[in-house]
Amino acid sequence: MSADIFLIGPMATGKSVVGRQLAARLGVAFIDTDAEVIASHGSIADIFAAGGEPAFRALEAEALRAAAARPEPAVIATGGGAVLGEGNRELLRAGYTVYLETDLETVGSRIAGAPGRPLLEGNPLDRWVQIFTAREAHYRECATVTVDARTGTVAELAENILGAYRRRASTTGGITT
Repeated sequence: MSADIFLIGPMATGKSVVGRQLAARLGVAFIDTDAEVIASHGSIADIFAAGGEPAFRALEAEALRAAAARPEPAVIATGGGAVLGEGNRELLRAGYTVYLETDLETVGSRIAGAPGRPLLEGNPLDRWVQIFTAREAHYRECATVTVDARTGTVAELAENILGAYRRRASTTGGITT
């Protein structure tokens, strides 16, 4: 593998679990930008409480840039809002970016009672739909390929991404695994 694979999509899509599986199959590092922010700066809820969403977005952008700047290729799972920053979108459009497409029916049970998601305060399901609607065009704009994450196991989704990545490699000649 000679290039990073970025995973984008709304919260609770499965970017982290699919990313771990994909990285293991490729034998490369897995980086979760939300986990990187938490490890360096504390919980997302605490970051939001102290500095609001702008503070979190700045840390998220920093984590994304740091992950992409590593000399070794990796599978990088982004936070759901990473596509909000223009600089982030430029980075994602320049790379091999996979949009894990989903819907409320698929993620509803994952977010209904999930604590620690400041953007879902109030009615989490309604908030998820509002957030997704506002971001969907950015996901599509940044994606090299879209994978339907509504069906299939984690292993099947990782295999679908790997297949698409290898097909692209065979036509561009620049990516190896």
